[in-house]
Amino acid sequence: MIGAYDLLIVTIARWLGLVALATIMGSLVLDLFVLPRDSEPFVAARRRLRRWGAAAVAVLTVATAGELIARAHTMSGGNLAEALAALPIVLTRTHFGAIWTARAAALGLLLAVSLVRARPARIVGLLLALGIALTTSLTGHAADWGDRSLAVLVDWVHAVAAGVWTGGLFGLALTVIWHRASWRPEVLGVVARRFSRLAGGCLLAVVATGTYNSWIQVPTLAVLWTTAYGRALALKLVLALALLLLGAANRYLILPEFRGKGRPGRIERWFRLGRLAVFGPHTGQRPPVARLARFVSCEALIAVAVLGCTAVLGETTPKSHAGHAARSAHMEATLFSVGMDELHASGGVPKGWLFTPPPGDAARGRAVFGRLECFACHAVAGERFPRPSSPGPALTGVGDHHPASYLLESIVNPNAVIVEAPGYSGPDGRSTMPDYQDRLSASELIDLVAYLKSLGG
Repeated sequence: MIGAYDLLIVTIARWLGLVALATIMGSLVLDLFVLPRDSEPFVAARRRLRRWGAAAVAVLTVATAGELIARAHTMSGGNLAEALAALPIVLTRTHFGAIWTARAAALGLLLAVSLVRARPARIVGLLLALGIALTTSLTGHAADWGDRSLAVLVDWVHAVAAGVWTGGLFGLALTVIWHRASWRPEVLGVVARRFSRLAGGCLLAVVATGTYNSWIQVPTLAVLWTTAYGRALALKLVLALALLLLGAANRYLILPEFRGKGRPGRIERWFRLGRLAVFGPHTGQRPPVARLARFVSCEALIAVAVLGCTAVLGETTPKSHAGHAARSAHMEATLFSVGMDELHASGGVPKGWLFTPPPGDAARGRAVFGRLECFACHAVAGERFPRPSSPGPALTGVGDHHPASYLLESIVNPNAVIVEAPGYSGPDGRSTMPDYQDRLSASELIDLVAYLKSLGG
């Protein structure tokens, strides 16, 4: 089990990584699609964007290395020296290691192209950043449904849209708004309107994908206040709503002032009426440039907090695995010493009893997995089994999510627990898992469970 201090360090590292990745994507999108290319004043802004982007690549590299060490620490269960010694195994024999290696390669290429000023290099950099965002989804909760599942695709789109939106706010504040004294108001208005349209498209994608992610991870509303995952999600939703309201006020109250006098649109009139109803008539307002700077700076700060909540969610067990994680917290090798009378008085089992299979041989269990052709329904990243031909949950990382006793029950009595997720049940609501009772000896079953427990990370 990972300690509270270690969890805090991992969450902070993940937070820094998310902020850095968003900054990279946002700066590249601002450079390629928002800042006008035929205007001389934007040369200095692009130079500042490149510097911030390169710094973000360096921060993301450090955060990525820290995440690898943290995962090795968790898997080894030992001190830092044991975690470092386990790095080769983590990198070569786990799903996380394979994805991390691809991420490290993409980061190396991104660092190289970030030093090139040419526009094609910036396009390649953006593609690499999108690939790095995909590795985040492939090592998160969405990957529980398989690497090539709809959940991973939706999570990736959510990460990209949110990263471009929030990272664009960072870039806009750091390179344009904070240097607004050297810009003409009409030029600032053009840039702000372009980014506002981009942010609007990102918002639609974030809402659609966020709704789907919440649907598969949060089965009931009560989860939002009864679990750590739900509370972090609720706080993220509140902050996102505040970010949305600030962005809308920016778009419909401040940006129209850069166009000068004219007939306001219907939505603009609604916002003006709302402002009048809440705050009353305004007199002596500050110039629109100053107000734009204040709103964008506030949006950027809230975006940092939203990414902090995202980091907490990434390191917190969602409701779909909360029960299994709670059972995994028990020591599976606990020894009980109890008298016969006490045993009968407690219902026939010791208090706190949890069935624990004896240790098996993971290598022999892998052979059993292949003989039974379990790979026909279950994908295992990092293994050279044939690709699944039938629907079934991916088993990558299953050892981290479930205790051995639950895995054994899932094999011998798959209908005992029906998980509400794709691939777990058929049209009749029963498990799609076939019956192997007549094809498995007790020793083979124990070895198969040992192999499944070895699929961590």
